[in-house]
This record gives sequence, C-alpha cells and structure tokens, in this order.
Amino acid sequence: MTSKQETTSYLLAFIQGLKEGGLTKVVISPGSRSTPLALLLFRDPEVECYVDVDERSAGFFALGLAKGSKKELVALLCTSGTAAANYYPAICEAKETNHPLVVLTADRPPELREVGAPQTMNQQELYRTHVKKFVELAVPEGSESMQHYSYWQGVQLGYTAQQIPVGPVHANLPFREPLLPDLDFQLEKSFKSEKLTKTEEAVQSIPELSDWLEKKGLLIVGNEVSVTEAQLLIQLAEYLGWPIIGDPLTNLATCGSQSENYLKHAELIFSSSKVEQPEVVIRFGRLPVTKNVMLYLQKLTRETTTFVLVDEQEQWQDLLHVTNYFLPFTISVFCQSALAVDSIEKQKHSSWLNGWKQAEETAQVVLQKETLTQSFNESSASLKLSELLYADEQLFLSNSNAIRFVDRYAMSSVTSYPVFGNRGINGIDGIVSTAAGISAATMQRTYLLIGDLALFHDMNGLQMIRSLKLPVTIVLLNNNGGGIFSFLPQKQLDKTDFTPLFETPLSLDFAKVADLYDGQYIKPTSLAEFEFAIEKSRFADRWTLIEIAGNQDEPVQFWQEVVAEYREKIGEINE
Repeated sequence: MTSKQETTSYLLAFIQGLKEGGLTKVVISPGSRSTPLALLLFRDPEVECYVDVDERSAGFFALGLAKGSKKELVALLCTSGTAAANYYPAICEAKETNHPLVVLTADRPPELREVGAPQTMNQQELYRTHVKKFVELAVPEGSESMQHYSYWQGVQLGYTAQQIPVGPVHANLPFREPLLPDLDFQLEKSFKSEKLTKTEEAVQSIPELSDWLEKKGLLIVGNEVSVTEAQLLIQLAEYLGWPIIGDPLTNLATCGSQSENYLKHAELIFSSSKVEQPEVVIRFGRLPVTKNVMLYLQKLTRETTTFVLVDEQEQWQDLLHVTNYFLPFTISVFCQSALAVDSIEKQKHSSWLNGWKQAEETAQVVLQKETLTQSFNESSASLKLSELLYADEQLFLSNSNAIRFVDRYAMSSVTSYPVFGNRGINGIDGIVSTAAGISAATMQRTYLLIGDLALFHDMNGLQMIRSLKLPVTIVLLNNNGGGIFSFLPQKQLDKTDFTPLFETPLSLDFAKVADLYDGQYIKPTSLAEFEFAIEKSRFADRWTLIEIAGNQDEPVQFWQEVVAEYREKIGEINE
C-alpha cells in the first residue's frame, strides 16, 4: 500500500465513522494541510459540503446549519495554524447554546512542531473547556487496526457531540506529505457499529408537582424552543391559570397562539414596582433577554418563593442562585406530566391571572403611540417586521438593540414562524453567517434584523449568502454606532469619552456594501415603503438589504416616556 493509499484508507474509515455518528453536513475552509480530508469529504455523496473561505464566518455558518436543521450534526474543517483559532467564537457560542459541532483541524505531524515549520502552532486542546471532547488522532497508517481506530474515533466524536449536554467536540488531525489522496482507492472492509440511539426519558414521579401547581405561579422561558414546544408551554399556562413570560427567541409570540396568559410586554410590565409576588416560579432553560424580569426575580427569595428549573441539557443555568428544585426533563416530558395532574382548582388562580392580564392590557394601551404605529424609525420598523412574516418564513434577531426592540414592542403574531438568535454569549460577531447557515439548512426566506456594528463585524458572511443565492432579507437598523450604550450608564460620560469609546460611529455607506456582494438595496422613508420593500424582497432573484436610518437618542427618550406613562397608569389602577 502506498503512502497515499494509507492516508486515504485511514481517512475513509474516519469519515465512515463520522457518518455513523450522525454527520450529514460539513463546512470546509480550504487550505493545504487539510487537503486529503477535504477532498474525500467533498467527493462523498452522503455528505453535504459547503465551502467558506473565511474561517470565522465558517464557524458561525456551521452553527446556523445546526440551528436550522434542528441540531443535526455539522462538521467544520480547516487547515493548520491560525485558521483554527478563527473558529473559537462560534465554538464558544455552540457550547453555550448546546449545538453539536465536530471541529476538525488539520495539523503538521509531530516532527514538524516547535521546530520553526511554517503555519504551525500548538493546536492541542486549543478550545480548552469550550469543547466536550478533544482527541489528537494518530498520523494516518493503512493497517486494518488503524482503520478500525480512526473509524471509532469518528463514531465517538459524533456520538459525544450529541450526548446531553449537546455541544462541540474537537479532533486535531496531523498529516504528512504527500497530501493528495488516492481518489480511486476504496476500502476493502466496511466497518459497522450498532446504531447509536438516545433512550427516551422516562416520565419520573415528582412528589411535589401537584403542590407547586396548586399555588400562584409564573412560567418563565429563556431558551430557544420549537414552535411545537411553545404551543405546549402556552397550553400548560392556560391549564394552570398562570401567566407565562418569554423573549422573542422562545417562539411564544410567534407560535400562532393568541393566549391571554402570555405577557407580550414583560419588559414594560416588570418596570413597575407594583408587580405581585408568585409562590412558585418554574423556569425553562436560561433567563430571557428581558432585563426587568431578571431584576424582578432578584428581589424574590427562596423563603417566600419556590424556584423550579427545568433543563433538558442537565445544566444548572441559575445565575441568581435561587433554585430549589432542578429537573433534567425535556419541555415535552415536564408539560405532559403537569397536564396530567387533574386535581388543580383553576378558579383559585383566576384573581392571580386577572391582575397580570390587567397589566398587559395597560401596557398595550400605553404602546398605541404614533411613534410605533405611524412614524418610521427603528422601533416601529422592528414591530412592523414581526407582523409581516409568513408561515413559511423565519426571523433571526441580532444581539444588542435588535432583539430588545422586538422584545419591548412586538405584538404576538397570528402567523406561526420560528425565531432564532445567538443568545449563548450574546456577542455581535458572526450574526450574518449564522443567519446564512440557518437559511441554507432550510432554504426558507430568512429575515435578519441587525444593527450597523453587527453587520460591519460580519460582512464576510454576505459572501455565503451571495454564492449560495440564499433567500435572505437583511433589515439594517443603522444608528451609526453602538446605540445600545445610549440606554446604559456610559451615556452619562462626557462626549469626548463617550463618542470614541462607546458611540463608535462608523459612517459607512451600506449601499456600497450591498453592491459589493450583489445585493438589492432599498432605503424606505415610511412604514408603507418599508412594507413594500419587504414584499419586493420576496420576489427578488438575489438577497436584499433594507436600511432603516436610526438615531441613538430617540429610542431612549421614547422608552423612558413609555415607562413613565405605564407606571403612572398602574399607580392609578392599584390605588
């Protein structure tokens, strides 16, 4: 067997193992040292390959593929050196949001490390605690035992990434020259393992469950959940007679339900000090983006309120350090168990729920303002966008102001559509690439609501949208810099400090950005023009950039006015 054939046989067995472990998609960032594995993956008819020349973008694109395909296993492949380091931000986000990625980094063989060889650095455990597993594979050999070894490494990588808690894994693969594989070579033996399947969770008996559900409670949802799970959670809230809270990524607002139990304007409701105290809080996953909800929860104590945390990933996501009970169940398992409790006296909770309904009605009255219903600005455009989507479309909300505008102002949608975001570490990098990956996984019209700084951070992601002709519409909230800092204490600084360090104006011409990546550019000046621009983008033969001219101070002033008016009205009601 030639050296080429040894490398080829070893890698074919490895790829077979990856596929056995669940791999269907791979994102390749081309380079020399990764040549043998890249070529063999690219030619495998059972693996869907994407090529992204920018590793940072590729990492987030792969994350988007995993999100859009409902957490299917996705691999990343790059060459040696700093290429691997560019995956780091996406790996961190995947770890925090429990998405299965297999990160494959090519490397020099041991004899070329730490001796001055070019494009070489220490890639051992490069991602440290941000991956569930690291393995340094042996240099390829062609023996049957080594083929079996590489096969099982592939199987275990795929299996580990998908085990609870789901997350990324890393394999470092050293290759000697020659790097071109023997493309005519075929394995003589096919390796096979017993099919790896996850066992269904048993519905466990929870002695305290009926006691919790008899009390005045509050449901709080923080994780991205499916539309089906969102509908189930609302069903549970209605069954119990409890209010339910969740930010836009929970799909509670966009699952097609018009339930009165869902508090659409929690950020406004919880801005008041006149909020009642629950006897039980049941949380699902991490905390929502809604800041005032977190501030409210911080005031509650374990002595007066029972805190229950439900998390199928078995992760203790309790930054408030108040959880009394931790339940490692899926949303479906918990809800079905709770719905099976038939001893609940719903009438006991009617006055409890009515108080929350009254607060929600007041919030809706306060928000019927010209700024949101007639004027054209970042806030009204965000609200209008959430109302315009069809059932076969999807929305991605960037971090910073984009998700907060929707969280504050968006009404629940009659249409059912999924909403995505990167809320693991909440960074503004990789947003475009993640949205592109989601679009590629589903090939559904994807709307991205994003600020100018976040778009600037990931303009390279537009290349994947362009090259794959993805059906993407980007709605750009351009307030020329870091508008979110106008909501924060840093705004009190002298302008000589605030502008260069926090406001950070870019003054970019985004029409030229759209032109560079062959996009359609539209800059509406009214809500009617914005609605027309959205409709026009649906029929375009290329991606579309819709720019909304913003102002950093106006959203802050408007929100302060809204909060002040709401507090005044709540005071009148409760007196």
